[in-house]
Amino acid sequence: MKQKRIQKGKMLLMLIMIMALLATACSNSGENSSSTNTTNKATDKPANESSTGEKDPYDGMPKKVSISTFDRGAVSSDEGTYEENRWVKWIREQSGIDVTIVPVPRNQAQDALNVLIASKQAPDLLWEYDRTYIGKLVTQGVIQPIGDYIEKYSTTYKKYLEENPDLLPYITFNGEVYAAVTKRAITGIVNHGMWIRQDWLDELKLERPTTVEELVAVAKAMKERYPDSTPIVGHTTFDIYSALYAAMNNQWYVEDGKMVYGATLDRFGEAIELEKQLYDLGLVDREYLTDSNNQRATQLWTTGKAGIYMGQWGLGNTDIITKDLLINVPDAKPEPLEAVATPHGKYGTYQEASPLFYVTFNKDMKNPKAAMEYLDWILEKGWFTLVNGEEGVHHEMVGDVAKRLDPDKFTKEVIYAGEYAVLRDESGFKAENLLVQAASDDLSQRVAKLDMESLDIALKNEFRRDIPYQPSFDEINEIRSTLDTFIRETRANAVTQGDKYTGQWALDQISKEWKRLGGEKAEEIAQKWYEENKASF
Repeated sequence: MKQKRIQKGKMLLMLIMIMALLATACSNSGENSSSTNTTNKATDKPANESSTGEKDPYDGMPKKVSISTFDRGAVSSDEGTYEENRWVKWIREQSGIDVTIVPVPRNQAQDALNVLIASKQAPDLLWEYDRTYIGKLVTQGVIQPIGDYIEKYSTTYKKYLEENPDLLPYITFNGEVYAAVTKRAITGIVNHGMWIRQDWLDELKLERPTTVEELVAVAKAMKERYPDSTPIVGHTTFDIYSALYAAMNNQWYVEDGKMVYGATLDRFGEAIELEKQLYDLGLVDREYLTDSNNQRATQLWTTGKAGIYMGQWGLGNTDIITKDLLINVPDAKPEPLEAVATPHGKYGTYQEASPLFYVTFNKDMKNPKAAMEYLDWILEKGWFTLVNGEEGVHHEMVGDVAKRLDPDKFTKEVIYAGEYAVLRDESGFKAENLLVQAASDDLSQRVAKLDMESLDIALKNEFRRDIPYQPSFDEINEIRSTLDTFIRETRANAVTQGDKYTGQWALDQISKEWKRLGGEKAEEIAQKWYEENKASF
Protein backbone atom coordinates (compact mmCIF):
# COMPACT_ATOMS: atom_id res chain seq x y z
CA MET A 1 0.00 0.00 0.00
CA LYS A 2 2.75 2.38 0.96
CA GLN A 3 4.48 1.75 -2.38
CA LYS A 4 1.22 2.53 -4.24
CA ARG A 5 0.83 5.84 -2.34
CA ILE A 6 4.39 6.83 -3.26
CA GLN A 7 3.76 6.07 -6.95
CA LYS A 8 0.50 8.07 -6.89
CA GLY A 9 2.34 10.96 -5.23
CA LYS A 10 5.00 10.95 -7.91
CA MET A 11 2.40 10.90 -10.69
CA LEU A 12 0.55 13.83 -9.08
CA LEU A 13 3.79 15.80 -8.76
CA MET A 14 4.65 15.18 -12.44
CA LEU A 15 1.13 16.30 -13.47
CA ILE A 16 1.49 19.54 -11.50
CA MET A 17 4.88 20.24 -13.12
CA ILE A 18 3.49 19.66 -16.63
CA MET A 19 0.54 21.98 -15.96
CA ALA A 20 2.93 24.66 -14.64
CA LEU A 21 5.07 24.43 -17.77
CA LEU A 22 2.01 24.69 -20.01
CA ALA A 23 0.81 27.74 -18.10
CA THR A 24 4.22 29.39 -18.48
CA ALA A 25 4.24 28.65 -22.21
CA CYS A 26 0.77 30.16 -22.62
CA SER A 27 1.65 33.30 -20.62
CA ASN A 28 4.77 33.83 -22.76
CA SER A 29 2.99 33.39 -26.08
CA GLY A 30 1.92 37.03 -26.19
CA GLU A 31 5.23 38.58 -25.09
CA ASN A 32 7.08 40.98 -27.37
CA SER A 33 10.79 41.29 -28.17
CA SER A 34 11.74 42.28 -24.62
CA SER A 35 13.26 38.82 -24.42
CA THR A 36 17.02 38.70 -24.95
CA ASN A 37 16.53 36.12 -27.73
CA THR A 38 16.19 37.38 -31.32
CA THR A 39 12.85 36.31 -32.74
CA ASN A 40 11.90 35.12 -36.18
CA LYS A 41 9.14 37.51 -37.32
CA ALA A 42 7.58 34.87 -39.55
CA THR A 43 7.08 32.39 -36.71
CA ASP A 44 7.50 34.42 -33.47
CA LYS A 45 10.06 31.82 -32.47
CA PRO A 46 13.63 32.48 -31.31
CA ALA A 47 15.93 32.58 -34.32
CA ASN A 48 17.70 29.46 -33.14
CA GLU A 49 14.43 27.51 -32.97
CA SER A 50 12.44 25.92 -35.75
CA SER A 51 8.73 26.49 -36.33
CA THR A 52 8.05 23.48 -34.12
CA GLY A 53 9.93 25.05 -31.22
CA GLU A 54 12.95 22.82 -31.60
CA LYS A 55 16.38 24.34 -31.18
CA ASP A 56 18.37 24.87 -34.37
CA PRO A 57 20.45 21.68 -34.77
CA TYR A 58 23.54 23.64 -35.89
CA ASP A 59 23.74 26.04 -32.94
CA GLY A 60 25.82 23.81 -30.71
CA MET A 61 28.15 22.66 -33.44
CA PRO A 62 31.72 23.94 -33.90
CA LYS A 63 31.99 26.69 -36.52
CA LYS A 64 34.16 24.74 -38.91
CA VAL A 65 34.08 25.02 -42.70
CA SER A 66 36.35 23.62 -45.42
CA ILE A 67 36.47 25.17 -48.89
CA SER A 68 38.23 24.41 -52.16
CA THR A 69 40.51 26.92 -53.85
CA PHE A 70 42.55 27.06 -57.06
CA ASP A 71 46.27 26.44 -56.70
CA ARG A 72 47.97 28.65 -59.30
CA GLY A 73 51.45 28.23 -57.85
CA ALA A 74 51.43 31.83 -56.60
CA VAL A 75 52.33 31.26 -52.92
CA SER A 76 56.05 31.70 -52.30
CA SER A 77 57.71 29.32 -49.86
CA ASP A 78 58.30 32.02 -47.25
CA GLU A 79 54.60 32.95 -47.38
CA GLY A 80 53.61 29.37 -46.63
CA THR A 81 51.18 27.26 -48.63
CA TYR A 82 47.66 27.73 -49.93
CA GLU A 83 46.50 25.81 -46.84
CA GLU A 84 48.40 27.86 -44.25
CA ASN A 85 49.56 31.46 -44.66
CA ARG A 86 49.01 34.95 -43.30
CA TRP A 87 45.61 35.27 -45.01
CA VAL A 88 44.17 31.97 -43.88
CA LYS A 89 45.12 32.94 -40.32
CA TRP A 90 43.54 36.38 -40.86
CA ILE A 91 40.35 34.81 -42.21
CA ARG A 92 39.99 32.61 -39.15
CA GLU A 93 40.60 35.50 -36.76
CA GLN A 94 38.31 37.98 -38.49
CA SER A 95 35.45 35.67 -39.46
CA GLY A 96 35.31 33.61 -36.29
CA ILE A 97 35.09 30.51 -38.47
CA ASP A 98 37.65 27.71 -38.33
CA VAL A 99 38.33 27.54 -42.07
CA THR A 100 40.27 24.76 -43.80
CA ILE A 101 41.54 25.42 -47.33
CA VAL A 102 41.61 22.52 -49.81
CA PRO A 103 43.67 23.54 -52.88
CA VAL A 104 43.28 21.91 -56.30
CA PRO A 105 45.50 22.60 -59.35
CA ARG A 106 43.87 25.34 -61.43
CA ASN A 107 44.24 23.62 -64.78
CA GLN A 108 43.09 20.26 -63.45
CA ALA A 109 40.56 21.57 -60.95
CA GLN A 110 37.55 19.56 -62.03
CA ASP A 111 39.51 16.32 -62.25
CA ALA A 112 40.98 16.94 -58.79
CA LEU A 113 37.57 17.81 -57.32
CA ASN A 114 36.11 14.66 -58.86
CA VAL A 115 38.76 12.56 -57.14
CA LEU A 116 38.02 14.24 -53.78
CA ILE A 117 34.30 13.71 -54.28
CA ALA A 118 34.71 10.04 -55.22
CA SER A 119 36.90 9.41 -52.17
CA LYS A 120 34.49 11.22 -49.82
CA GLN A 121 37.16 13.81 -49.02
CA ALA A 122 35.59 16.80 -50.79
CA PRO A 123 35.39 20.03 -48.76
CA ASP A 124 32.15 21.54 -47.44
CA LEU A 125 32.18 24.34 -50.01
CA LEU A 126 33.12 23.55 -53.60
CA TRP A 127 33.33 26.26 -56.24
CA GLU A 128 34.05 26.60 -59.93
CA TYR A 129 33.68 29.14 -62.71
CA ASP A 130 31.92 26.59 -64.90
CA ARG A 131 28.13 26.47 -64.51
CA THR A 132 27.96 23.28 -66.54
CA TYR A 133 30.23 21.55 -64.03
CA ILE A 134 27.96 22.73 -61.23
CA GLY A 135 25.03 21.21 -63.12
CA LYS A 136 26.95 17.96 -63.27
CA LEU A 137 27.37 18.00 -59.47
CA VAL A 138 23.63 18.62 -59.13
CA THR A 139 22.93 15.64 -61.40
CA GLN A 140 25.28 13.43 -59.40
CA GLY A 141 23.70 14.44 -56.09
CA VAL A 142 27.03 15.75 -54.79
CA ILE A 143 25.72 19.17 -53.73
CA GLN A 144 22.52 20.31 -52.08
CA PRO A 145 20.01 23.16 -52.56
CA ILE A 146 20.85 26.23 -50.49
CA GLY A 147 17.77 28.44 -50.88
CA ASP A 148 16.51 27.58 -47.40
CA TYR A 149 19.92 28.29 -45.88
CA ILE A 150 20.03 31.70 -47.57
CA GLU A 151 16.54 32.49 -46.30
CA LYS A 152 17.17 31.26 -42.75
CA TYR A 153 20.80 32.07 -42.02
CA SER A 154 21.95 34.81 -44.40
CA THR A 155 21.66 38.58 -44.14
CA THR A 156 24.31 40.06 -46.44
CA TYR A 157 24.09 37.60 -49.31
CA LYS A 158 20.32 37.42 -49.05
CA LYS A 159 20.15 41.20 -49.51
CA TYR A 160 22.67 41.08 -52.38
CA LEU A 161 20.59 38.47 -54.21
CA GLU A 162 17.43 40.52 -53.72
CA GLU A 163 19.21 43.49 -55.30
CA ASN A 164 20.56 41.38 -58.19
CA PRO A 165 17.68 39.08 -59.16
CA ASP A 166 19.13 38.65 -62.67
CA LEU A 167 21.61 36.20 -61.09
CA LEU A 168 18.85 33.78 -60.08
CA PRO A 169 18.55 31.94 -63.44
CA TYR A 170 22.28 31.15 -63.32
CA ILE A 171 22.15 29.54 -59.89
CA THR A 172 18.82 27.74 -60.27
CA PHE A 173 18.76 24.05 -61.23
CA ASN A 174 15.59 21.98 -61.32
CA GLY A 175 13.71 24.88 -59.78
CA GLU A 176 15.98 25.24 -56.74
CA VAL A 177 18.94 27.48 -55.88
CA TYR A 178 22.16 25.47 -55.69
CA ALA A 179 24.91 28.10 -55.53
CA ALA A 180 25.93 31.49 -54.19
CA VAL A 181 27.39 33.82 -56.80
CA THR A 182 28.24 37.50 -57.26
CA LYS A 183 28.73 39.59 -60.38
CA ARG A 184 32.09 40.02 -62.04
CA ALA A 185 33.92 43.29 -62.32
CA ILE A 186 34.75 44.32 -65.88
CA THR A 187 38.23 42.87 -65.29
CA GLY A 188 36.57 39.54 -64.59
CA ILE A 189 34.52 39.51 -67.78
CA VAL A 190 37.71 39.38 -69.85
CA ASN A 191 39.16 35.90 -69.52
CA HIS A 192 41.64 35.44 -72.36
CA GLY A 193 43.87 37.81 -74.27
CA MET A 194 46.77 37.94 -76.71
CA TRP A 195 50.01 39.95 -76.64
CA ILE A 196 52.67 40.47 -79.30
CA ARG A 197 56.24 41.78 -79.31
CA GLN A 198 55.86 45.05 -81.21
CA ASP A 199 59.65 45.48 -81.26
CA TRP A 200 59.93 42.20 -83.20
CA LEU A 201 57.30 43.38 -85.66
CA ASP A 202 59.21 46.64 -86.10
CA GLU A 203 62.45 44.76 -86.85
CA LEU A 204 60.61 42.55 -89.34
CA LYS A 205 58.78 45.57 -90.81
CA LEU A 206 55.47 43.78 -90.38
CA GLU A 207 52.03 44.97 -89.35
CA ARG A 208 50.05 43.30 -86.59
CA PRO A 209 48.12 40.32 -87.94
CA THR A 210 44.39 40.81 -88.44
CA THR A 211 43.47 37.37 -89.84
CA VAL A 212 44.38 33.77 -89.03
CA GLU A 213 46.41 33.56 -92.22
CA GLU A 214 48.38 36.67 -91.27
CA LEU A 215 48.92 35.29 -87.77
CA VAL A 216 50.55 32.17 -89.23
CA ALA A 217 52.64 34.29 -91.62
CA VAL A 218 53.88 36.56 -88.82
CA ALA A 219 54.76 33.56 -86.64
CA LYS A 220 56.73 32.02 -89.53
CA ALA A 221 58.61 35.29 -90.07
CA MET A 222 59.48 35.42 -86.36
CA LYS A 223 60.84 31.88 -86.47
CA GLU A 224 63.00 32.66 -89.50
CA ARG A 225 64.35 35.87 -87.95
CA TYR A 226 64.81 34.42 -84.45
CA PRO A 227 65.47 30.68 -84.98
CA ASP A 228 65.93 29.98 -81.27
CA SER A 229 62.58 31.48 -80.42
CA THR A 230 59.13 29.96 -79.95
CA PRO A 231 56.83 32.32 -81.86
CA ILE A 232 53.57 31.39 -80.08
CA VAL A 233 53.32 30.30 -76.44
CA GLY A 234 50.54 29.70 -73.97
CA HIS A 235 48.76 26.67 -72.49
CA THR A 236 45.32 28.06 -73.41
CA THR A 237 46.09 28.56 -77.09
CA PHE A 238 43.43 26.09 -78.25
CA ASP A 239 40.77 27.84 -76.20
CA ILE A 240 41.69 31.00 -78.09
CA TYR A 241 41.62 29.30 -81.49
CA SER A 242 38.22 27.83 -80.65
CA ALA A 243 36.82 31.19 -79.58
CA LEU A 244 38.12 32.83 -82.77
CA TYR A 245 36.29 30.16 -84.79
CA ALA A 246 33.16 30.42 -82.58
CA ALA A 247 33.42 26.74 -81.74
CA MET A 248 34.21 26.23 -78.06
CA ASN A 249 33.98 22.54 -77.34
CA ASN A 250 31.92 23.00 -74.15
CA GLN A 251 29.42 25.54 -75.53
CA TRP A 252 26.11 25.15 -77.33
CA TYR A 253 25.52 27.31 -80.40
CA VAL A 254 22.32 28.22 -82.21
CA GLU A 255 22.75 27.46 -85.91
CA ASP A 256 19.72 28.33 -88.05
CA GLY A 257 17.51 28.05 -84.99
CA LYS A 258 18.92 24.68 -83.95
CA MET A 259 20.99 23.93 -80.87
CA VAL A 260 24.35 22.39 -81.88
CA TYR A 261 27.16 21.32 -79.54
CA GLY A 262 30.38 23.20 -80.27
CA ALA A 263 32.62 20.14 -80.52
CA THR A 264 30.52 18.75 -83.38
CA LEU A 265 30.68 21.87 -85.59
CA ASP A 266 32.79 21.92 -88.76
CA ARG A 267 34.43 25.05 -87.33
CA PHE A 268 35.74 23.00 -84.43
CA GLY A 269 37.59 20.75 -86.85
CA GLU A 270 39.07 23.86 -88.50
CA ALA A 271 40.32 25.09 -85.12
CA ILE A 272 42.09 21.76 -84.58
CA GLU A 273 43.54 22.00 -88.09
CA LEU A 274 44.99 25.45 -87.24
CA GLU A 275 46.46 24.04 -84.04
CA LYS A 276 48.03 21.19 -86.03
CA GLN A 277 49.41 23.53 -88.69
CA LEU A 278 51.21 25.69 -86.12
CA TYR A 279 52.60 22.57 -84.42
CA ASP A 280 53.82 21.02 -87.69
CA LEU A 281 55.54 24.28 -88.67
CA GLY A 282 57.39 24.40 -85.34
CA LEU A 283 55.73 27.69 -84.37
CA VAL A 284 54.59 26.56 -80.91
CA ASP A 285 56.29 24.93 -77.95
CA ARG A 286 56.45 21.17 -78.47
CA GLU A 287 55.48 20.60 -74.84
CA TYR A 288 52.56 23.01 -74.55
CA LEU A 289 49.99 20.21 -74.40
CA THR A 290 51.47 19.05 -71.08
CA ASP A 291 52.27 22.51 -69.72
CA SER A 292 49.30 22.33 -67.36
CA ASN A 293 50.59 24.95 -64.92
CA ASN A 294 51.75 27.33 -67.70
CA GLN A 295 55.30 27.45 -66.34
CA ARG A 296 57.05 26.79 -69.66
CA ALA A 297 54.95 29.31 -71.55
CA THR A 298 55.55 31.94 -68.88
CA GLN A 299 59.28 31.27 -68.84
CA LEU A 300 59.60 31.53 -72.62
CA TRP A 301 57.63 34.78 -72.71
CA THR A 302 59.22 36.51 -69.72
CA THR A 303 62.76 35.67 -70.85
CA GLY A 304 62.18 37.20 -74.27
CA LYS A 305 62.14 33.94 -76.24
CA ALA A 306 58.58 34.20 -77.57
CA GLY A 307 56.86 36.61 -79.92
CA ILE A 308 53.16 36.06 -79.21
CA TYR A 309 51.58 35.14 -75.89
CA MET A 310 48.08 33.69 -75.60
CA GLY A 311 46.77 33.25 -72.11
CA GLN A 312 44.47 34.20 -69.30
CA TRP A 313 43.76 37.80 -68.46
CA GLY A 314 43.49 39.00 -64.89
CA LEU A 315 44.14 37.72 -61.36
CA GLY A 316 47.67 39.06 -61.65
CA ASN A 317 48.50 36.97 -64.73
CA THR A 318 48.77 39.86 -67.16
CA ASP A 319 50.68 42.39 -65.09
CA ILE A 320 53.06 39.87 -63.55
CA ILE A 321 54.26 38.38 -66.85
CA THR A 322 54.42 41.78 -68.52
CA LYS A 323 56.46 43.22 -65.69
CA ASP A 324 58.84 40.23 -65.63
CA LEU A 325 59.40 40.54 -69.38
CA LEU A 326 60.17 44.26 -69.10
CA ILE A 327 62.61 43.62 -66.25
CA ASN A 328 64.39 40.81 -68.10
CA VAL A 329 64.30 42.48 -71.52
CA PRO A 330 64.10 46.26 -70.96
CA ASP A 331 63.88 47.01 -74.69
CA ALA A 332 60.90 44.71 -75.22
CA LYS A 333 57.64 46.29 -76.34
CA PRO A 334 54.79 43.90 -75.50
CA GLU A 335 51.50 45.18 -76.88
CA PRO A 336 47.96 43.78 -76.67
CA LEU A 337 46.89 42.01 -79.85
CA GLU A 338 43.32 42.23 -81.07
CA ALA A 339 41.45 39.04 -81.94
CA VAL A 340 42.09 38.02 -85.55
CA ALA A 341 39.41 37.12 -88.07
CA THR A 342 38.75 33.64 -89.46
CA PRO A 343 36.92 32.78 -92.70
CA HIS A 344 33.75 32.70 -90.57
CA GLY A 345 34.03 36.25 -89.27
CA LYS A 346 35.60 38.07 -86.35
CA TYR A 347 34.84 37.02 -82.81
CA GLY A 348 36.54 37.91 -79.57
CA THR A 349 38.54 35.71 -77.29
CA TYR A 350 36.69 34.03 -74.45
CA GLN A 351 34.69 36.33 -72.20
CA GLU A 352 32.87 35.25 -69.10
CA ALA A 353 29.18 35.66 -68.36
CA SER A 354 28.21 37.94 -65.49
CA PRO A 355 28.41 35.43 -62.57
CA LEU A 356 31.84 35.00 -60.97
CA PHE A 357 32.38 31.90 -58.80
CA TYR A 358 29.63 29.34 -58.27
CA VAL A 359 29.97 28.42 -54.58
CA THR A 360 28.10 25.25 -53.66
CA PHE A 361 27.37 23.24 -50.53
CA ASN A 362 28.53 19.63 -50.29
CA LYS A 363 25.52 17.47 -49.38
CA ASP A 364 27.62 15.89 -46.61
CA MET A 365 28.66 19.13 -44.91
CA LYS A 366 28.12 19.17 -41.17
CA ASN A 367 27.30 22.83 -40.51
CA PRO A 368 25.59 24.74 -43.34
CA LYS A 369 24.75 27.56 -40.94
CA ALA A 370 28.46 28.23 -40.34
CA ALA A 371 29.08 28.01 -44.08
CA MET A 372 26.41 30.63 -44.77
CA GLU A 373 27.80 32.88 -42.03
CA TYR A 374 31.25 32.53 -43.61
CA LEU A 375 29.99 33.58 -47.04
CA ASP A 376 28.15 36.54 -45.50
CA TRP A 377 31.36 37.65 -43.83
CA ILE A 378 33.36 37.41 -47.05
CA LEU A 379 30.83 39.47 -48.99
CA GLU A 380 30.33 42.09 -46.29
CA LYS A 381 33.84 42.47 -44.87
CA GLY A 382 36.44 40.01 -46.08
CA TRP A 383 36.67 40.26 -49.87
CA PHE A 384 38.08 43.79 -50.13
CA THR A 385 41.08 43.09 -47.90
CA LEU A 386 41.70 39.69 -49.52
CA VAL A 387 41.81 41.35 -52.95
CA ASN A 388 43.71 44.51 -51.97
CA GLY A 389 45.70 43.66 -48.86
CA GLU A 390 45.95 45.70 -45.67
CA GLU A 391 45.50 49.45 -45.81
CA GLY A 392 48.73 51.23 -44.96
CA VAL A 393 50.73 48.07 -45.65
CA HIS A 394 49.77 47.03 -49.16
CA HIS A 395 47.57 49.90 -50.32
CA GLU A 396 46.26 53.36 -49.59
CA MET A 397 42.80 54.59 -50.51
CA VAL A 398 42.50 57.14 -53.33
CA GLY A 399 38.81 57.90 -53.31
CA ASP A 400 37.20 54.47 -53.45
CA VAL A 401 40.15 52.84 -55.22
CA ALA A 402 42.86 50.88 -53.38
CA LYS A 403 46.24 52.12 -54.71
CA ARG A 404 49.08 49.66 -54.32
CA LEU A 405 52.09 50.91 -52.38
CA ASP A 406 54.84 48.44 -53.25
CA PRO A 407 54.17 46.29 -56.35
CA ASP A 408 56.70 43.60 -55.43
CA LYS A 409 55.36 43.32 -51.90
CA PHE A 410 51.81 43.20 -53.25
CA THR A 411 52.65 40.50 -55.78
CA LYS A 412 54.33 38.36 -53.16
CA GLU A 413 52.00 38.88 -50.22
CA VAL A 414 48.55 39.62 -51.66
CA ILE A 415 47.98 38.31 -55.21
CA TYR A 416 47.23 34.75 -54.08
CA ALA A 417 44.79 35.91 -51.40
CA GLY A 418 42.24 36.82 -54.05
CA GLU A 419 41.59 33.10 -54.46
CA TYR A 420 39.84 33.14 -51.08
CA ALA A 421 37.48 36.02 -51.98
CA VAL A 422 34.80 33.78 -53.47
CA LEU A 423 32.07 36.43 -53.14
CA ARG A 424 32.73 40.09 -54.03
CA ASP A 425 30.88 43.32 -54.71
CA GLU A 426 32.99 44.95 -57.45
CA SER A 427 30.17 46.45 -59.48
CA GLY A 428 31.70 49.94 -59.48
CA PHE A 429 35.09 49.00 -60.94
CA LYS A 430 36.14 50.88 -64.10
CA ALA A 431 39.02 50.27 -66.52
CA GLU A 432 40.72 53.54 -65.54
CA ASN A 433 40.90 52.29 -61.96
CA LEU A 434 43.82 50.14 -63.08
CA LEU A 435 46.03 53.23 -63.40
CA VAL A 436 44.95 54.58 -60.01
CA GLN A 437 45.32 51.16 -58.43
CA ALA A 438 48.87 50.56 -59.64
CA ALA A 439 51.93 51.69 -57.66
CA SER A 440 53.40 55.06 -58.65
CA ASP A 441 56.78 53.89 -60.01
CA ASP A 442 57.29 54.14 -63.77
CA LEU A 443 57.33 50.40 -64.41
CA SER A 444 54.08 49.77 -62.51
CA GLN A 445 52.36 52.63 -64.31
CA ARG A 446 53.57 51.37 -67.68
CA VAL A 447 52.28 47.87 -66.94
CA ALA A 448 48.94 49.28 -65.71
CA LYS A 449 48.55 51.28 -68.92
CA LEU A 450 49.17 48.13 -70.96
CA ASP A 451 46.63 46.28 -68.80
CA MET A 452 44.05 48.99 -69.44
CA GLU A 453 44.73 48.90 -73.20
CA SER A 454 44.57 45.11 -73.32
CA LEU A 455 41.28 45.19 -71.39
CA ASP A 456 39.75 47.53 -73.95
CA ILE A 457 41.11 45.50 -76.87
CA ALA A 458 39.93 42.19 -75.42
CA LEU A 459 36.42 43.64 -75.07
CA LYS A 460 36.45 45.26 -78.51
CA ASN A 461 35.21 42.12 -80.27
CA GLU A 462 32.30 40.30 -78.69
CA PHE A 463 32.79 36.68 -77.79
CA ARG A 464 30.09 34.63 -79.45
CA ARG A 465 27.70 33.36 -76.82
CA ASP A 466 24.38 32.42 -78.40
CA ILE A 467 22.69 31.61 -75.09
CA PRO A 468 23.41 33.25 -71.71
CA TYR A 469 24.11 29.98 -69.93
CA GLN A 470 24.41 26.35 -70.89
CA PRO A 471 21.54 23.86 -70.46
CA SER A 472 22.09 21.38 -67.65
CA PHE A 473 20.42 17.99 -67.89
CA ASP A 474 21.47 14.54 -66.73
CA GLU A 475 21.84 13.26 -70.28
CA ILE A 476 24.02 16.22 -71.34
CA ASN A 477 26.17 16.27 -68.20
CA GLU A 478 26.86 12.54 -68.36
CA ILE A 479 27.98 12.82 -71.99
CA ARG A 480 30.27 15.73 -71.33
CA SER A 481 32.10 14.02 -68.47
CA THR A 482 33.25 11.33 -70.92
CA LEU A 483 33.47 13.40 -74.07
CA ASP A 484 35.81 16.07 -72.64
CA THR A 485 38.55 13.49 -72.03
CA PHE A 486 38.00 11.96 -75.47
CA ILE A 487 38.32 15.39 -77.11
CA ARG A 488 41.62 16.12 -75.35
CA GLU A 489 43.10 12.77 -76.39
CA THR A 490 41.83 13.00 -79.98
CA ARG A 491 43.13 16.56 -80.35
CA ALA A 492 46.54 15.53 -79.06
CA ASN A 493 46.72 12.69 -81.59
CA ALA A 494 45.64 14.88 -84.48
CA VAL A 495 48.13 17.61 -83.59
CA THR A 496 51.22 15.57 -82.77
CA GLN A 497 51.03 12.36 -84.81
CA GLY A 498 51.95 13.63 -88.27
CA ASP A 499 50.22 13.69 -91.65
CA LYS A 500 48.11 10.62 -90.99
CA TYR A 501 45.78 12.68 -88.80
CA THR A 502 43.95 15.91 -89.63
CA GLY A 503 41.48 18.28 -88.07
CA GLN A 504 38.73 16.66 -90.13
CA TRP A 505 39.76 13.24 -88.86
CA ALA A 506 39.56 14.51 -85.28
CA LEU A 507 36.13 16.03 -85.92
CA ASP A 508 34.87 12.76 -87.41
CA GLN A 509 36.08 10.81 -84.38
CA ILE A 510 34.53 13.28 -81.95
CA SER A 511 31.22 13.27 -83.83
CA LYS A 512 31.10 9.46 -83.74
CA GLU A 513 31.80 9.46 -80.00
CA TRP A 514 29.14 12.13 -79.48
CA LYS A 515 26.54 9.95 -81.20
CA ARG A 516 27.70 6.81 -79.40
CA LEU A 517 27.27 8.53 -76.05
CA GLY A 518 23.73 9.64 -76.89
CA GLY A 519 24.42 13.04 -78.40
CA GLU A 520 21.39 13.00 -80.68
CA LYS A 521 19.10 12.62 -77.67
CA ALA A 522 21.01 15.40 -75.93
CA GLU A 523 20.39 17.64 -78.94
CA GLU A 524 16.65 16.97 -78.69
CA ILE A 525 16.68 17.86 -74.99
CA ALA A 526 18.73 20.99 -75.61
CA GLN A 527 16.42 22.09 -78.43
CA LYS A 528 13.34 21.66 -76.25
CA TRP A 529 15.03 23.64 -73.47
CA TYR A 530 15.96 26.39 -75.95
CA GLU A 531 12.42 26.70 -77.30
CA GLU A 532 11.00 26.89 -73.78
CA ASN A 533 13.50 29.49 -72.55
CA LYS A 534 14.56 31.62 -75.53
CA ALA A 535 11.93 34.26 -74.87
CA SER A 536 13.65 35.08 -71.57
CA PHE A 537 17.17 35.32 -73.03
